[in-house]
Amino acid sequence: MFEILELAREISDYTICGEGNVSVRVDENTFLIKASGTSLHTLSEEDLTLCNKNGAQIDLSHKKPSIETSFHAWIMKTFPEVNFIAHSHPPHTTKIICSDSIYDFAHNRWFPDQIVRNGTKSCVVPYAPPGEAILKLVEEYVTKFIECEGFFPKLILLQNHGIITASASKKDCAAASLMCEKSADIFIGAKLLGGVKFLTKQEVADVDLCPNENYRRNMYQ
Repeated sequence: MFEILELAREISDYTICGEGNVSVRVDENTFLIKASGTSLHTLSEEDLTLCNKNGAQIDLSHKKPSIETSFHAWIMKTFPEVNFIAHSHPPHTTKIICSDSIYDFAHNRWFPDQIVRNGTKSCVVPYAPPGEAILKLVEEYVTKFIECEGFFPKLILLQNHGIITASASKKDCAAASLMCEKSADIFIGAKLLGGVKFLTKQEVADVDLCPNENYRRNMYQ
């Protein structure tokens, strides 16, 4: 319970008013999610709503769940290793995902810790209005990503919208969100200085497969 409130605080700078949402698995059939319109900055136990694995609200006396509960439910139901999900709108990242640079940002890496926390590549989901429309595209494009890359994306970029991070642990979920925004800040700055020097595929693989980096990665699981 308290970890989801900590996660909300850690990513709250990436939201204004009722933006964004977080969820946590309770058991194999239920999860808690931020209630619609509540703020990540002030999230409390009373602002969490219990839903079943299909995203339906269990206790109707509680606050209405987030409009984006459906994609939380799909991720929780499809990937049992995921216990925490965070959705936010980091400012620097949002600049990029609202631009033609989104695929350069998703498909390349430019420093080691980015690889450790956000993986070797990110999944891009085309724009859809918030709510049920996003679910279909998240399901389609995350599934395609896994088929092509062989792993669940540590970072999902929602075009012209925001980001999703999902993980077994609160620490890893928060770190992925924070690292995404740091990466975006560096990406934009490097472009202003003449262009981003991307790491080669071999350089990315060397970091990704390094035992020392894997040790650090596992400390957040």
